[in-house]
Amino acid sequence: MAKVIARAVPDGSLLAQFGGPADYRDCFSRDVPGEVSLPDFIERFYRSAAFRPERVVLGLIGRGASDADARAVARGEADGIAVWKVVERRDGEALLESKGTGTASWFAVEPLDGGTRLLFGSWVGSIGESGWKAMLRPHVWYSRFLLAGVAGG
Repeated sequence: MAKVIARAVPDGSLLAQFGGPADYRDCFSRDVPGEVSLPDFIERFYRSAAFRPERVVLGLIGRGASDADARAVARGEADGIAVWKVVERRDGEALLESKGTGTASWFAVEPLDGGTRLLFGSWVGSIGESGWKAMLRPHVWYSRFLLAGVAGG
């Protein structure tokens, strides 16, 4: 599995600015060789083998996430995929919220010398009241697994 590192949520990022100050946020990074654009990262994430089981479940509940859906949201041609809607997109980052679950996913890319840093993070609102607190350990493992499963440059 690729090396995935827990990091502080970057100040000024869409993730840092979303929700309230007491909400839960996390951030993980993975450095990959070559240049990877934000659209490439998002598309690779939703099309990865690591995400495939979640795509199957989403399909079973009528919230499919096809390769075409992944490509469209990644390129800004659609405002969402499956249960996630784009909240905001900036150069190098995008935030997608899952309405009704009190969660959001954040994607960002940072250029490195000879490579790209892929950043993936989550937001959970009212974590103490939502029941998500009991899911934090599996959530962190799954976030690392998903980011490790994204194909590099």
